[in-house]
Amino acid sequence: MTELLGRESRVDLDSLGELRDLALSEISKAVVGNERQIELLLIAALCRGHVLIEGPPGTAKTLLSAAIGRILGVHFNRVQFTPDTTPTDILGHMTMRHGEAHFERGAVFTNVLLADEINRTPPRTQAALLEAMQERRVTLAGRAYWLDVPFFVVATQNPYEQEGVYPLPESQLDRFLFKVELNYPTEAQEVEMLDLPHQGVSPDLLGEVTPLLGEKRFLAVQQRIDETSVPPDVARYLTRIVRHTRELPGVELGASPRATIHLMSASKAAARLAGRNAVTQDDVRAMVPPVLSHRLLLDTGSVADALEAAVQSA
Repeated sequence: MTELLGRESRVDLDSLGELRDLALSEISKAVVGNERQIELLLIAALCRGHVLIEGPPGTAKTLLSAAIGRILGVHFNRVQFTPDTTPTDILGHMTMRHGEAHFERGAVFTNVLLADEINRTPPRTQAALLEAMQERRVTLAGRAYWLDVPFFVVATQNPYEQEGVYPLPESQLDRFLFKVELNYPTEAQEVEMLDLPHQGVSPDLLGEVTPLLGEKRFLAVQQRIDETSVPPDVARYLTRIVRHTRELPGVELGASPRATIHLMSASKAAARLAGRNAVTQDDVRAMVPPVLSHRLLLDTGSVADALEAAVQSA
């Protein structure tokens, strides 16, 4: 506890520039590399977004998600999605207790939820989770049950599985702030992994990661993100970028108005983690690929080229 309080005291809520470095340092005890992906997960958590992680098996998708929950210092739940996972497994259900209806809370009632292999469960269950993510509540028998705050979902999927999977449609992908891709490590990183503590074939890592925030400080940081200034010229700039994605040749589906809000929120968090209280155009440009890449549907060309063209046109 002494170590935890010491680490918390080092996070200055009025200047969050150190939080990124502390988070990278702690998570490196469990996950080698992936610094940019870790930063994006932290940004998403701080600006109340959700993240879809995509990558081949064995690339630490689950471990990275659990490590993020650990440094945030809040309650963490994991659901392994399968074809027979039902909405009630996620949301909860009504039971009778002493002759009265009682709501049994599902896995979604937590602060950080890992939805592992979300593309292995049917659309009805996917939709139940994604609706809860958007509404931040569960409605059963005409009554609303609000989710815990803070609330952050990390969903994972393996893009190489083609049998027995249910790809998320564009309307559902749009609910995620970021789609983060994990790839195989470099040779040097893979050698470094061997030096981490293991018990046989299982990693013994999360216990080494020190929580940095806790529920109250997590909420306080989110409030600081909301208070970040977006100058009018920067607001117009990011809006033009999103709108240009709908007008480019070869684009069948551009970024939605929701994407405009997501881009602004992510840019606010990026600015704060860089130690600034106002968003710059550089912050916006840095957030364009992770916020917009999964929202575009193209007839021709590459998403990266389309986004570069949108930025250049803004």
